[in-house]
Amino acid sequence: MAKIKFVLDTRVWKNGSKTVMLSFIHKGFRKQASLGIKVHPENWDAKTCLVTKQEKNYRHINQRLQFLRSSSEGVILRHYGLSSDGATIYADLETTLFPEKAEEKQLEVKATNSLLDVAKRCTELKKPSTRLTYERTVKHIETFIGKGNTNVLDEINKAWLTAFDNYLAESNPSANARALHFRNLRAVFNYAIDEELTTNYPFRRFKIKTVKTDKRSLSVETLRQILNYPVEDWQVTYRDMFKLSFMLMGINFVDMLNLKREDMREGRIVFNRHKTTRLYSMKVVPEALELIEKYAGETHLLSIMDSRKDYLQYIRQTNNALRKIGDCDRKGLGGKKTHHAICPELSTYWARHTWATIAASLDIPKETIAAALGHGGNTVTDIYIDFDRRKVDEANRKVIDWVLYGKLDGETKVKPGTPEFFGLEPKEAIRLGLCSEESMKATIEPKKKRGRPRKAAVPV
Repeated sequence: MAKIKFVLDTRVWKNGSKTVMLSFIHKGFRKQASLGIKVHPENWDAKTCLVTKQEKNYRHINQRLQFLRSSSEGVILRHYGLSSDGATIYADLETTLFPEKAEEKQLEVKATNSLLDVAKRCTELKKPSTRLTYERTVKHIETFIGKGNTNVLDEINKAWLTAFDNYLAESNPSANARALHFRNLRAVFNYAIDEELTTNYPFRRFKIKTVKTDKRSLSVETLRQILNYPVEDWQVTYRDMFKLSFMLMGINFVDMLNLKREDMREGRIVFNRHKTTRLYSMKVVPEALELIEKYAGETHLLSIMDSRKDYLQYIRQTNNALRKIGDCDRKGLGGKKTHHAICPELSTYWARHTWATIAASLDIPKETIAAALGHGGNTVTDIYIDFDRRKVDEANRKVIDWVLYGKLDGETKVKPGTPEFFGLEPKEAIRLGLCSEESMKATIEPKKKRGRPRKAAVPV
C-alpha cells in the first residue's frame, strides 16, 4: 500500500521558514513535491503533521494540510487492488493536488508534441529534392492549423485528416496532388513514432485516395517528330538533353545533370541513382557520346551544371522548351507568339516512360526493361544474381535503331525522313518541315508509260 507523509524541506528560506513537502513511497518508488506552504520549524508537529498555535494563520494552514491529506488518501484508495505502480499513483496525485502544475505540464507536452515542429524536423532530414515537397506540405499544415485546428500529434484523427483533405481541395483540386501531401504527412507520423514522440497513427482508418493517370509516354512516330522538328535556336540544347536522356535508357534528369566526368569510363557511365542510391552502369551508344562531347563539362559530365547550383530551375526551363516544340504563330512584327505544340504536356520524365513503352512494343522482356530503368534492388535475386548487362545494352541499341533509323534486326522497316516515318500525311510532313518536297519527289518512283515501247531505230 502506498504511503504519504508531510515533512519539512531541508532548505531554509531567508526568514527562517521551511516548505512543507509531500513525501510519497510505494514499492521502492520515492518522490517528493512541494505543497507551497511555508512554516517555521519550531512550530511544526512532526507526529500530527500540523502546525501549532504559535504559527501565524495556523488554522488556515492546518485546514489546508488536512484537505491535502484527505485528497491524497482518496487517490491512493482509487488505486487499491489495481496493482498500479508508484509512478502511476504519483501522477494521479499530482493531477489531483496540483491541477495548475498538471495543466502547465500538459501544455509543455503539447509544445514538444507539436505536429508542425515535428514536421519541420522531419523535413530537415530529407534530401534537397525531397525537402521541397515536404516544405510545401508544411506550409499547408501551418495554414490549416492557423484556422483553429489542433496542432497536437496525439489529437490528430481521421476527422482532422478529412478536414485537411477538404482544405487542400480548395487549392489542389487534383487528387494525386493532395495524395502527395498526405504521403508526406504519413512519413511525419512514422518519424514521430520512431522517435517515441507519439503512439498515435491516424492513417489506420484514413485511406489516401489517388486517381489513375494516363501513361506519360510518346508513340514512336510522335517521338520522331519531336526529335526532328526544326526548333528555334534557344530550344536546341533543351531538346538535345531530352534526346540524350532517352538514349541513356530514360535516365532521370537529376542523375544525368549531376554526373561527374569521372563517372564515365571505358565507354560506360557508372553512378549511384539519386532516388535509390543503387549502383548503376550503362553503355554509352555513339549517338549519345556525340551529344556528351558536344556539351562536355569541366567538372560535370555535361556543362549544364558547371555554372548552376539549382538543377530544378533548369528542369523547369527544359519542360517549358519541350512544351513549345511545334508550330508557332506570331501576331504582327515582333508580336506575341502562339505555340501549337506537338505534345503540350511533354516533360523530361516522358523520356523514361517513352523508352520503356517502345522497348515493350519491341517485345523486349520485362526483366530487361526493369534492369534498364534501374528498378529492383535489395531483393534475394539481385543479391545472388548479377543481371546480364549485355541484354540491357542490346535492348537499348534495338530501341535507338528503331526510333532513329526505322531499323529492326538490322533491316530498314521504314525509311527515315519520309511521312510514314513520322506517321503523317505527306502534306502535313512538308508543312511541319519534317520532309522537303525534293526528298518527297526522290522517293516517288517515275510512272511507267502506257502503250507499246517504241522500236529502236535500225541503223542504215
